[in-house]
Amino acid sequence: MARHHIDKCLKNFLKDIFCVVGRNSPYQLNDFVHVLMDAVEHTDFTNNTCVRIGGPTGETVFSRLQKADFEKIKTAFFHILKVIYPLFQRLLRNRQVALAFDITDEPFYGKIGGFWIHPEQPVRGCTGCFKFLTISVVNRDNKLILGSLPVQRGADVVELILELLQEAQTFVHPEILLFDRGFDNLELLARLQGVNVRYQILWRKQAWATKILKTMKRGEVKEVTKVRKYSKDKSKYTVTVRYVFIKGYRRFANGKAYNWVFATNTRQKSKHFYVDKYRKRWGIETVFRVLDNIQIKTTSKNEVIRYFINMFCCLVYNLWKIFCALEQKMSLKNFVIHIVWIFKEIILIDKPPD
Repeated sequence: MARHHIDKCLKNFLKDIFCVVGRNSPYQLNDFVHVLMDAVEHTDFTNNTCVRIGGPTGETVFSRLQKADFEKIKTAFFHILKVIYPLFQRLLRNRQVALAFDITDEPFYGKIGGFWIHPEQPVRGCTGCFKFLTISVVNRDNKLILGSLPVQRGADVVELILELLQEAQTFVHPEILLFDRGFDNLELLARLQGVNVRYQILWRKQAWATKILKTMKRGEVKEVTKVRKYSKDKSKYTVTVRYVFIKGYRRFANGKAYNWVFATNTRQKSKHFYVDKYRKRWGIETVFRVLDNIQIKTTSKNEVIRYFINMFCCLVYNLWKIFCALEQKMSLKNFVIHIVWIFKEIILIDKPPD
């Protein structure tokens, strides 16, 4: 991915979201990208970035979002994804990929209020958090974020999952969908079966499952099919669930033995295939740890601003992954520094002489 493709993607993302202002505005898109990328580099507030490098303040940057909403930001992200995904597809070499879902917590410091700040406290000192549901391609070392949606308090997470899945399927035909134990939801199983996709969910070890595990021998695999009931909107439904139990399995000789319980509609040849499929999902945890190092800080309670920042950082991550695969390997931090210098040079070239 050439340098001009990177700066064009970032500018087009802002162009699709920011409201149009008069020609007398002292700032161009390059100025806004420069401020945002510098804030990413230093994991800082945009106002501090303004003091450090000049350019628009945080208030000026986010005032351009006054006509934006979730749909507009999501659409802008997918517009850029349509441009860069074919580059990523080359790396896959027609291999099937897994899609992993996860919910990430973004800490909030301040007085909790409204429908978007959740009471959970993911890190010490915070008073709550914003939540984002994310879908990513996980294929060996190749990982790409295909979308993210904000999660409101009391939101129907199943509907959000299906919305992201529908969008992602315009790019990729997944081999399997992977979920951790936070998604062990009977309605989700029924809906996934309804759209005819393969899935594997790590299921919580409830009392009935623990009893089954106690009757098994170390290394044994057992399949159990149960008809389960769930309620939705004051109506009752049933879903047939196939569970796979694996007792005391050690994937590697020096590894730790675990008891696994999966809800899945796939059949694997051996127990290690079930574990290996799920282990692909672990790669998404690495993605979020990396993203934590490039977050733009803000104290805003505005959910649109929070979502914009989240998607901007996801876009930076995607551009980095493709750049490393097609051009040269470098750390995410060095990539961000590289982009900051690109926009600094562009601004200096475009700046009129005194």
